[in-house]
Amino acid sequence: MSHRHDLGRQLAASMAMIAMAMLFLTFVTFYVVYAILALADSPLIPSESSLTPTRWEFLTLAGLCVIGLTIASRSAVALARRIVAPLHSMGRAARSIADGDLSARAESQSGAIGETAMLIEDFNAMAERLERAAMDIVTWNAQIAHELRTPLTILKGRLQGMADGVFVADEAMIRRLLAQVEGLGRLVEDLRIVSLVESERLGLELADVDLASEIEDLILLVKPALDKAGFSLELQLARGKARVDTARVRQAILALIDNAQRYADPGPLRIELRLTDDDVDLRVIDPGPGMPASFAQDAFRLFTRSDDAAARHRSGSGLGLAVVEAIARAHGGTASYQPSGKGSAFIMMLPRRVPSFEA
Repeated sequence: MSHRHDLGRQLAASMAMIAMAMLFLTFVTFYVVYAILALADSPLIPSESSLTPTRWEFLTLAGLCVIGLTIASRSAVALARRIVAPLHSMGRAARSIADGDLSARAESQSGAIGETAMLIEDFNAMAERLERAAMDIVTWNAQIAHELRTPLTILKGRLQGMADGVFVADEAMIRRLLAQVEGLGRLVEDLRIVSLVESERLGLELADVDLASEIEDLILLVKPALDKAGFSLELQLARGKARVDTARVRQAILALIDNAQRYADPGPLRIELRLTDDDVDLRVIDPGPGMPASFAQDAFRLFTRSDDAAARHRSGSGLGLAVVEAIARAHGGTASYQPSGKGSAFIMMLPRRVPSFEA
């Protein structure tokens, strides 16, 4: 492996050789020009001058060569260190990462050349993303297992009880089991959507639709459950068409409404739709209590729930907002959060992409 550590010496030797070559070329060129001028009886050259250098001239040339070689060597070594030291640091970090230590980082080098300094920053950013992805996979696996365990345990227990005659397979029991199955189905579908978006394989069936009408139709379905939970609806919907996947946008709106039902206090729930020539601005605004500022930046990550929601014993898998963000991203848009008074505003910005708009 010693050849991996020879780059600095090779750079220094190469630069020293280049310096020696330049000194030799300068000496030869000077001597050739001097000889030509002397043979041509140029008045610039005294007649008693000889083409053969004297001892003092040789010593002077040798001294200049030594001084030039010393300066070139020191400069070459310093430059080689500035180039090679970051590479050695990156190499050590890369080997540590290959051995399983994803927390390893390349050390920043003082005086590093711009490109190598940027290379270290990019390498460390890549390593940080890799570590975060690995941690997310572990977390996601644990969360998926946790979310699946409860309904599967209930289903297994009830079915085993029905098989043993402990429970009666009446309509009420079957409906409770179906509710557990529907919950599993939603969880699997949410995971599927997020995975497809991450792999850029989520296909969209785009069509020019009146989003205001779609939202009004959707509200008719969810209004009874919202009324029962103590929420009143306020709609501020601009009219006009947008080119979106209707089913996916409805799914995102349902996820935002469900998020409000789970985590917001009962009260007025406002849904706003604003249209510009280029964008669709869809907002679901709840009465609060809002998100902690420290949590807001992570709210759209998979299986993320705030400590406040957990302390208040609010149920939920932490997938809803991740699905909203995935659907927005699949459309080429964004999903974000903003405080709105004492409440929360969840915003989907989508490109409108309709050639001609209706008034």
